[in-house]
Amino acid sequence: MTVYGWVILGDAATKRVNGQEVVVTAGKSGDIGVAIRAWEDVERHRMLYELGNLGRMVDAALARLQVHHRTSGSRGKHAPETGNTR
Repeated sequence: MTVYGWVILGDAATKRVNGQEVVVTAGKSGDIGVAIRAWEDVERHRMLYELGNLGRMVDAALARLQVHHRTSGSRGKHAPETGNTR
């Protein structure tokens, strides 16, 4: 049986995630649905944590770039023109 991309065979379920085969077993509860939901909750939290880290890293890089741009003093060929040039 296939449910939401999971192939369920008895008390085990498999799914391919990012090129890796994931196998979840029912464990002590005996309910494969509960085991799948638990794995998906853990995976969702992991992904949100990693996206948060990526966002913080991008924010820090942009802040460093902005500070560097303000303090560089030289106007390179890509710097926007400001003020009247007449």
